[in-house]
Amino acid sequence: MKQKVLTRIDKLLEIVEVLRRTHDPRRIAVFLSNKHPQDVARVLERLPSDWRVQVFRYLPHELQAEVLIYLEEQPLEEILETLSDQHLHELVEEMDADDAADFLGELDQEEREKILSLVDEEERRELRELLTYPENTAGGLMSKEFLALPEDTTVREALKRVKEWEDDVSLIFVTDRQGRFKGVVPLRDLIDAPEDRHIGVLVKETPTVPATLDQEEVVRVFEKYDLFYLPVVDEQDRLLGVITVDDILDVLEEEASEDIARLSGLSRIESLLLPPWNSARARIPWLLANLGTAFLASAVVSLFKNAIDAFAYLAVFMPVIAGMGGNAGIQALALTVRSLALGEISRKDALRIIVNEFLTGIMVGLVVGTASGLIAWFWVGKPLFGVLVFVALLANMVVACIAGFLVPITIRALGGDPATASGVIVTTFTDVTGYFFFLGLSTLFLKSLTG
Repeated sequence: MKQKVLTRIDKLLEIVEVLRRTHDPRRIAVFLSNKHPQDVARVLERLPSDWRVQVFRYLPHELQAEVLIYLEEQPLEEILETLSDQHLHELVEEMDADDAADFLGELDQEEREKILSLVDEEERRELRELLTYPENTAGGLMSKEFLALPEDTTVREALKRVKEWEDDVSLIFVTDRQGRFKGVVPLRDLIDAPEDRHIGVLVKETPTVPATLDQEEVVRVFEKYDLFYLPVVDEQDRLLGVITVDDILDVLEEEASEDIARLSGLSRIESLLLPPWNSARARIPWLLANLGTAFLASAVVSLFKNAIDAFAYLAVFMPVIAGMGGNAGIQALALTVRSLALGEISRKDALRIIVNEFLTGIMVGLVVGTASGLIAWFWVGKPLFGVLVFVALLANMVVACIAGFLVPITIRALGGDPATASGVIVTTFTDVTGYFFFLGLSTLFLKSLTG
């Protein structure tokens, strides 16, 4: 008998479903109290709304604070509606400053100000500073939880500070007396050094980034230098905060999700577990846009109505020409968007890539066009029709490969996101050109096809 393979969440949900039979949400909360906040959030999202709220209420405060960070939008809103301002303030105080700033940034202005008015002055000032940076910049990613010491601090004093520091420490960030960043000292080097030596002589240089740098560029710095920590500085090189590698993993997931969403015609990726209206609201705008482009392609087809009426097999092979061109265009588009995101190509590479895509389109078109042409010949019994299918597919493959590169490049040059709407434009372009090539050529040779 084949054994059912369960995911971690499936296993937790099975136990939670058994506990629900006791009609006591506290028992579920006790069971979840030692689980990872990410797992607890996923379990809560799958519970009915009333159970979700009750179980959350009985979780330990520290776990509640961490779970809030991981919840999807709608479950989060449902839980927030049940929390008093004082309770919410206590949860914000449990969070690290960068997590608290991200969380507060999701609230409306009135709610945010109400919570900020309840925290102490020092924490409020720190949170307001973090909230001034857009969430997709280095400043929006950075944490204030790090140990920074002046360069004239002795090793003895530094080790004492490490012991007093609440969090784990693997690096000390070193500044001058004006707060300008000088470098880092690994804890291992600190332990091995004489106690009366100043830590400034132990400093190792490391890259820094400005607070305004876009998060995609921050990711590239991490990848280029193989970093675990990245200091964030202001215009005077004063140390503002630190970005850690776990923040970068979140960015990579976010950027990948955004690209997938935009290439799919969505504003963002939504959970499949959310109510239908949430999903429909995200999908409808681009589907309406696609409807407009579909009518554009239909308008081109209508120009050749007489040819289609005279030779019905044209209608049979139209989806093949358009569909294969669309697939080739999306392939080129996906590679282009990826290369742009990784900074692998620039404007000076454009001509070379256009030539490469032209040649790629010819090679792909020769193979796919030959196969399609042979099928059309044997299916319809007319060699000329097979040749027309071959030529139309070859031409559309070349256009598709070039369009898959030029469309995102053009959007990028105009200051837009190359992933946004590129898929719609490319597929519309290949539909229109594919129909035009195929139906146009067939119209020219219509007498030979119908004779």
